[in-house]
Amino acid sequence: MSLFNIEAEQSILGAILIDPTSILEANEINFSSSDFFSKEHQVIYNSMKKLSLENCEIDTITLSNELKNINMLEKVGGILYLTSLATIVPTSSNISYYMKIVKNLSTKRVVYNMLRNTEQNIKSFNTDDLVKFSEDLKATILDSANVEDLFIDASTIPMRLENNGSIFTGFSCLDSIIGGGLKFGSLSILTGEPSSGKSTLINQIIANALSLGYNSFIYSGELTYQMLMGWFTKTVANKEDLTKQKNSFGEYIQVTKQCWDSICNWVKDKFFIYSKDARADERNLSNVIEYLAVKKHVKLFVLDNLMTLECSGSDKYEKQINAVKALKNLAKKYDLVIILVAHPNKSSTFNREAHVFEISGASEIPNLADYIFKMNREKEYTQILVLKNRINGIQKTGMKVEFNPVRKRFFSSSHDELKKDFGYNPIWEQSSFY
Repeated sequence: MSLFNIEAEQSILGAILIDPTSILEANEINFSSSDFFSKEHQVIYNSMKKLSLENCEIDTITLSNELKNINMLEKVGGILYLTSLATIVPTSSNISYYMKIVKNLSTKRVVYNMLRNTEQNIKSFNTDDLVKFSEDLKATILDSANVEDLFIDASTIPMRLENNGSIFTGFSCLDSIIGGGLKFGSLSILTGEPSSGKSTLINQIIANALSLGYNSFIYSGELTYQMLMGWFTKTVANKEDLTKQKNSFGEYIQVTKQCWDSICNWVKDKFFIYSKDARADERNLSNVIEYLAVKKHVKLFVLDNLMTLECSGSDKYEKQINAVKALKNLAKKYDLVIILVAHPNKSSTFNREAHVFEISGASEIPNLADYIFKMNREKEYTQILVLKNRINGIQKTGMKVEFNPVRKRFFSSSHDELKKDFGYNPIWEQSSFY
């Protein structure tokens, strides 16, 4: 099978000679002269485009004169070939169809050449080379998309029901402040001093999302798998599944083996952790997020934290901006809830009033976030403060919570969060036999 169609290329040129305005159809499918296989057809089409941009008539006379001016008339076949093009098609009405044929074949030629070049070097490719090749291949295919694929008619957007548009944090007061949970397509930044409770809050948000049926993912740049799951299971565990243990350092709380197994079974194929063996840069993380969003239907992504990400850029601030922009784009593209943990800067300790620019790193980062939360730990309580809320504008307010060290949970005055059963234990129904 050949990857070109000379007849379709001739039909495009002939249709333009019949109706010069039909050349505008090229704009709708990103068609260009490079999509022609024939070099002669590329030259003819470029001359037609030049005449069109100069608001000149396009016919065999003006076209041949334009080609003469660049010493290309005889090289493309002369006046006789131009005249024959106008007789190839009876009408210009199918030019869009011909352009799509030629455009599709052009993309296939590019992909074919990329594959051939890769075949020669495949033995020397490492994982990063393969990932870059796949990204270049995807970009080539996406760049060939029709213009109509780049936008949608606003009237076609379906109404979203409120309870289907967000993931609730599990704290009813906080969900109320931010307008009904974390909206899909949003990027949140969670900040706070060390030991202020960021990881605990994250565990409770993930557990609540899983209990609501939303698959989740976490990247932790500081905790081992065992530490991460150990902390998570304690947060999720019901009171009766916690037991006291002793070691040389004293007593500590642990979940029972049965509880651990039940929680692992509960999160199977629903909760994913970024590999410790993988480089934590925006390319790898973007690939993981895209894959999990499409293949595993993951809706909640937590990245803890910004300072441990290895990203491209000339300096640390550009690297951070690139990473946050990539996350923001993924949240919008796949309708996700993404939470990014970021350390506060040194000046936050001396600020009397909290503000969004307390986040350590580039000043542009807060502008990209839809929500910014800060955790302040006081002697008797912890405050979860909403510094930014793009959704309903309510900010500089929050809620006070207490921490239960046994349950590893924050809870409000109603104790609802402390009583929460996330549903990891299977519910057995008694069957009757007759």
